[in-house]
Amino acid sequence: MAFFPDYEEHDGLSLAGLLASGQISQGELLRAARERMDSRNPALNALVLRLDDSADRQVPPPGASPLAGLPILLKDLLADVAGIPTSNGSRLCAGYIPQQDAELVRRYRAAGLIFAGKTSTPEFGLYPYTESALHGATRNPWNHALTCGGSSGGSAAAVAAGMVAIAHGGDGGGSIRIPASNCGLFGLKPSRGRSPCGPERSESWQGFTSEHVLTRSVRDSAAMLDILCQGNDCADAYHCPPPSQTFLASLQQAPGKLRIAYTRRPLMGGHLHAECDAALSHSLRLLESLGHSVEEVHPPLDTAEEMCRAMLVMVCGEMACLMRNSRQLYGQPASFRLVEPSSWTLARYGELLSAGEFAWMRDFALRQGRNMQRFHQGYDILVTPVLNQLPAAIGSLGTSRFEDALSTLLLGHLGWDWTLKLSQLVPEHSRKLMEYIGWTIPFNMSGQPAMSVPLYWTADNIPVGTQFVAGMGQDGLLLQLAAQLEQAQPWFQRRPPLAG
Repeated sequence: MAFFPDYEEHDGLSLAGLLASGQISQGELLRAARERMDSRNPALNALVLRLDDSADRQVPPPGASPLAGLPILLKDLLADVAGIPTSNGSRLCAGYIPQQDAELVRRYRAAGLIFAGKTSTPEFGLYPYTESALHGATRNPWNHALTCGGSSGGSAAAVAAGMVAIAHGGDGGGSIRIPASNCGLFGLKPSRGRSPCGPERSESWQGFTSEHVLTRSVRDSAAMLDILCQGNDCADAYHCPPPSQTFLASLQQAPGKLRIAYTRRPLMGGHLHAECDAALSHSLRLLESLGHSVEEVHPPLDTAEEMCRAMLVMVCGEMACLMRNSRQLYGQPASFRLVEPSSWTLARYGELLSAGEFAWMRDFALRQGRNMQRFHQGYDILVTPVLNQLPAAIGSLGTSRFEDALSTLLLGHLGWDWTLKLSQLVPEHSRKLMEYIGWTIPFNMSGQPAMSVPLYWTADNIPVGTQFVAGMGQDGLLLQLAAQLEQAQPWFQRRPPLAG
């Protein structure tokens, strides 16, 4: 029997409460987490680095936060820890050891959180699945043949499998919400400006990315969001003012009767799977039973074709910039030999884009925020699916071996970037992924808070989340609604077989 057999019966706040009251020691809490990492990670490949020695040396300041002393995991992307390697899922970052904590990590450390390890991500967080040449594929605890989602897939798999109660993630196009949906977890993408980007960056992915966590309880997410609000980096490009009361305290208040809109028409194109549609219908019935007003209204966003193009331009432009700056960032120049063929292809495509097209993307993305601001004058919440499809099979969403070989030859060995102008390979593959996703990206563009809530499982026991979106800065309203849904239809005890 595993040490502390009731470990999975507690969320993060409950575990931290046991620690604060002396019912368990920090060493015992770490032991419980490590035993589950030892036994459960081999089947999932969620962890890329254990931090046992440094975690043993961490001493949380007394009373630093309600979560002080809790072991958590950090996604191995953006969340730099001083003196600890950050791989970003890429061979390009081999040997990269940051000399200072990311501002988010600094706030976590000040709150007394213990860093137990780092979790897997696709290379540079580019994809809605977690498979990399450096670390391999991370598997879904509910079905090992399926993807856990991405790019915060390792964090989602680890929390769903009961290794830790909370794991860090980042969301630049759905990368918290997608793995939360695939793994049966709660995942909130905060409002733009809620999570810090410093000290090396002032924004991430043109403001599309927000960092937060994946959890099994709503209150853990609220407590972690309070920690993010403990500071103000004036060099950040965006700032979202903290609420008048803590997010955790606000959960004691019901959201009241809400005006809720929903749509079944995919925002990024593609076709909605029957099970994803059933999950949406289930959530809408639950909302109606709670007394909310529910109405079908499609939001005033621009076309799916324009959405897909804007996302492609942003990602490719960012990848081109990253490759240009790799020596400064990671200590060595970029090469097609050090990054995956699909990543190199995106970067080379980015070099072919014009300044005008990149400026168009910025204007287009920000316009979605204005469109949705007007929409939320009439509706408190928008409800949609998270994904168009159920979790995909491992290996089914990436480029083929032939495509990778061709890219390596033409764009790597020969340097024939001009061939990208003759082919629609990059836009077509991008469109395939965005039609698989279907729903999350517009709210990275608009900057609004959005969450995936685990309210539905298929007959095959596969979780399917529902997305809820609120107006800019209304993270607290989303959390209050999530807490109401959690109370009406608890999901905490629903765990994959691996997690007991």
